[in-house]
Amino acid sequence: QRKLTAQAIVVDGTAFALHGAGMSYVFHADTTTGDLITDHYGASVSGALPSPGESGVSGWVGTIGRVRREFPDQGRGDFRIPAVRIRQTAGYTVSDLRYQSHEVLDGKPSLPGLPATFGEAGDVTTLVVHLYDNYSAVAADLSYSVFPEFDAVVRSVNITNKGSGDITVEQLASLSVDFPLEDLDLLSLRGDWAREAHRERRRVDYGVQG
Repeated sequence: QRKLTAQAIVVDGTAFALHGAGMSYVFHADTTTGDLITDHYGASVSGALPSPGESGVSGWVGTIGRVRREFPDQGRGDFRIPAVRIRQTAGYTVSDLRYQSHEVLDGKPSLPGLPATFGEAGDVTTLVVHLYDNYSAVAADLSYSVFPEFDAVVRSVNITNKGSGDITVEQLASLSVDFPLEDLDLLSLRGDWAREAHRERRRVDYGVQG
């Protein structure tokens, strides 16, 4: 288990691979846009992944709205539901959060004032990716804590206002997982008194589901 933890997070430049006993989560920072792009989330993989290639862009949505973004913000041409929407003092909600740096920590930092998982250095390793918006002076720290023994990645996000004006965080998701276009099922639990945890399976279709 401690051997797994030692290799739980592998960093190659601005490419990041998170590994558990039976899963891998791989993403990278795009050198042009500074966006974090998901490459793989699923069964264990090692080494370089094949390039997905560039899809033809037609219609109103550009490339940014067609790639699998780790932390989609609002106002740069991606019309999907954003993970973060911040309103500035002037009233606009456009953000341009780009990769700035990263660090790998032993263990898992606490989340002051919030319930959270926890673990020691032998149980969990944490990757923190720092994003920054040069226009609004807002920073976002994305934390990925890997518990290899349980094939679990725990996510959280911290927003810091480094500017002089007030901001309003109108929407913030601790994670955003952008799946490729394929047939998927949504598995949920329903029930009543003495009939708890009945599994219900339904197809993931177009539109918002919950």
